[in-house]
Amino acid sequence: MRKRYIATICCLLSLKMVAQSPQLPELQHDLARQRDSAGYISVLGKIATLYIVIDLDSCFYYALKVRDMAIRQHNARGLADADDILSSYYALKTDFDVASVYAYRALKVHEQLGDSARMAKTMGNIYLYYYNMGRAADANTYFYKAFHLAGRLPRGQDSVYGFLLINYVMRFYKDSTHADSVHWALKTARKVVSRYPRSKIIFYVDAYELNDLILKGEGRKAEAAIYQLADKAMRSGMPYVAMDMYGRLDDFPRMGYHADTAKYQEKAYQLGVQTGSIAINLYWLARLYDFYSRKNDAARVAQYSQEIMRLAGEPRYQPNAGSYDYIAFFRKEKTLQSLVRQNRIQQLILDKEEAESINRKLLIIGMLIVFILLMVLMWERYWHYQRLKQQDEALLQGYREMEHIHLTLKENEAFKNKLISLLARDFKGPLVHLTEVAARFRSGTLSKAEMTAWLKQISTTSVGILDLFDNILKWLRLQLQGYTYQPVSGTLLSLVKSATGPLEAEIAQKQLKIAYYIPEGMQVLADEELLKLVNIQLLQIAVTVAMVGSTLMIAAGENPEQVEVRILAETGKDARFVLAGLENWQDNGLALGLVISRDLMKMMHGHIITEGQGQTRLAFGYILP
Repeated sequence: MRKRYIATICCLLSLKMVAQSPQLPELQHDLARQRDSAGYISVLGKIATLYIVIDLDSCFYYALKVRDMAIRQHNARGLADADDILSSYYALKTDFDVASVYAYRALKVHEQLGDSARMAKTMGNIYLYYYNMGRAADANTYFYKAFHLAGRLPRGQDSVYGFLLINYVMRFYKDSTHADSVHWALKTARKVVSRYPRSKIIFYVDAYELNDLILKGEGRKAEAAIYQLADKAMRSGMPYVAMDMYGRLDDFPRMGYHADTAKYQEKAYQLGVQTGSIAINLYWLARLYDFYSRKNDAARVAQYSQEIMRLAGEPRYQPNAGSYDYIAFFRKEKTLQSLVRQNRIQQLILDKEEAESINRKLLIIGMLIVFILLMVLMWERYWHYQRLKQQDEALLQGYREMEHIHLTLKENEAFKNKLISLLARDFKGPLVHLTEVAARFRSGTLSKAEMTAWLKQISTTSVGILDLFDNILKWLRLQLQGYTYQPVSGTLLSLVKSATGPLEAEIAQKQLKIAYYIPEGMQVLADEELLKLVNIQLLQIAVTVAMVGSTLMIAAGENPEQVEVRILAETGKDARFVLAGLENWQDNGLALGLVISRDLMKMMHGHIITEGQGQTRLAFGYILP
């Protein structure tokens, strides 16, 4: 995560070329000289951007002021600047989802205004957000769009081109196939940033050019240069850039030089503490924790583990943190604090006027009017908040209804497929048999004895078809709405034995033996028809997969909470392959029977068992409450 986050910080610090803290008094003085709203919003936006590298809470506060003023003045450019700053704020908080939303809003405004430079800058930011979110394809699209647009910007407006060139270096410097293009990008970036003396990009150009020193075997010299760059960044009021410089030392071992790990990680962590960045603190804390764990330094391990737990316990890392509209809460808190301050000031004025003026009653009336207006304003704000909350709930309800409809459609589709498969499986064989018998009758060559035998087969087949049709009708009835499950007590052994009747011919054909291990008189609470269908389906599977001449063991056990029935079959094959074949009910009739059994058992609040026991033995069964 750190390697990608370095690029994000680089992006955020290059939003405007005003990020040196010595500029704050200059900007504050410039703000006081503004005489029109557009100029005031522009300077206020620069101050908000400056606070990105000084204090994130102040950055957020000023960004909201810029946004509110831009909305009141219908200043589209100011509104886009505010969204860009807010996206940078949330990116530094590693909330890339929220950051991408604000950046996309800003991009749409820049496109409407035809501002190519700002479009390129914002698209570069969106590339980094998507890259950190793992959306590589979308990230690539925005990266190359931004790169193509920035490369055509005129001199004096192409500072963002330097930023994109450095991101190109960060992305491909490990790829030997891009070695020439990486050198070209560093050379071009240096040429671009030479026109912008206050640009942060020059630090990254210098840092990546040190790779050549390491490859020449001068790693110690390169390490010293990194510390010099970090110190220079700190003197310039850029702690995040300094942290990125220390981060470059992480890549030195890949090129054959191992720096003093604890030294630069401690420095980077301390900078993270100063800047209040939780995500960066967690990263360096984790590295330090691992380092001192390997060193068996118990005191340091305890110190850093406690700090990791403290930071990880921040509300924004909790599972439901994203569900709160913390922007609205922050703004409400600021508004409430402002109202409290105004109320105190007015109260002091009222007390002073009460002691010094004979117009005491008029002043009290005036203050009451102000208070009422403030209450009306607060009520209006609260009502607006409630309206937004209701809209969110309505939208969520709509999503839930859509999901319910989608699940219903899926269930209907599954039901249709099961019915078609069931008909194809159970009716094809008997109908083909009847067709063959009809053809023999039409031939007229049958003797009386043969005709009698065929008639018996027709009778047996017809009874079988009727039984199958009856079972299908029962299953269809259970799928319809309105069925209510009403369990009754029954003798388990008789219910299991009754299910072997439809399978007697197959059992005899395979010379199978059935051994019952079910206690006499064991009772079970279930729907007899449902349980019979389940027993028939499971026995059908067991008979089909069992070896010729083997024994099917049917065992049952009970405890105060449930009854468990298992049918054990010796397959003579690898049980894993047999189980795998029971996963695709669209192509496997046995698997379809297993799916139907699960449907029926679910209606009785139980569940089906299918598992291997040993190399070649399978167990089929169910558990009922």
